[in-house]
Order: sequence, then C-alpha cells, then structure tokens
Amino acid sequence: MFVPDPASALWRHESVQCVIVPDGDAVQVELRNAAGAAFLRKFAPTVQAALNEAEFLRLLLRGDERRVRAGGLKPFAIVVEENRYDADVVIDALKVSGMRAFPCRSGAEAVCMAREVTPDLIVLTYELPDMNGVEVCRHLREDASTASIPIIVLSTDVEAVRSESCTADAVLTKPCPAETLSAAARLFIRHLTVPEDADC
Repeated sequence: MFVPDPASALWRHESVQCVIVPDGDAVQVELRNAAGAAFLRKFAPTVQAALNEAEFLRLLLRGDERRVRAGGLKPFAIVVEENRYDADVVIDALKVSGMRAFPCRSGAEAVCMAREVTPDLIVLTYELPDMNGVEVCRHLREDASTASIPIIVLSTDVEAVRSESCTADAVLTKPCPAETLSAAARLFIRHLTVPEDADC
C-alpha cells in the first residue's frame, strides 16, 4: 500500500499545503500555512482514510466555478461500475447526498450517456471492462459538451491513477466509506438549488 512521504505535500492550494504525518499506528492529516505551521489536524485510523480525508479537504478549499443549472429536479449522477453490488453502494451514497443516480457498466456506455443527458456528476471506478477510469476522463474532457462535468474516480491504487495524469476532479480510495463519498458528492452539487419538495 502507498505510504505518503511526510516531507512532501499531497496537494497545494494557494498558500495552503496538505501533508500526512505518521502518528503511531494511525496518521494525521495536516493543513499547513505558507510558513509550514499546521493550522488544522485531523486524525485518521489508516492511510486510506487519511487520503480520502485529504481529498475531501482539497475539495472544500477549491470552491466551485461551475454554472448553476436551472431545473426543478434533483441533481443527477452517472455511476460507472461493472460490479452490480458496488454500483448499488455508490448509488445509495449519492441518494443520501440528495441526488438521483443511474448505473453504467462500461466506460463507453458512460461516455455516450454523459453526452446525451449531461449529468451533474459522474462517479466511476478505475477498473472497467473496456477502458480504465483515466481513459474515460480523457474522452469526457475532450468533448466540449461533457468537459465541465465533475468526475470522481474510485480506485484501490490512488497513486497509480494520479501518475497517469488523471483529469478527474477527485480521486478517492476504494472501498470508499459511504459517508465520505456522500460528503464529496455534496461538494459538487452545493451550487445547485434543489426544491424542498423535489422527490425525483
């Protein structure tokens, strides 16, 4: 399993950097200012949980420049996962975050569907039968009609995904706790206004 080098930052955002620091059998996720002083520390029981926490904090700081899409329906997501059980787990997590979700079993199907319906979010696993998650992202980013759709990639090897210059908005370690995925999804739809009585 990947163990981050505590001397290097996982990510930087303006003057903030995020590092993971070993703490006995657990780890700490630290946000540090420009002077290198930690101003936020979060405990995580495992490196995998720490990587997900670091990604969540990155999304919080990033903000969102996407345009608000008008409409009375709940935000819509495409879930790209070959395994039916894993797809259901992701769909349930997205429902908790206030979204509707539709499953796809392959990368090609996801790209075609995204072009047809322009979802508010795409959640895809790296391991797919026809192409990997990085290739799916590349196809979506190259098409003007899908280039700005937020994408979350789930993978058992986060560093391998990043080493391929993945263009996803977030990369979470798999298996990803439902509450982590739900919270991340909310960050991507927080700019959308959803009617309180919307049920579909």
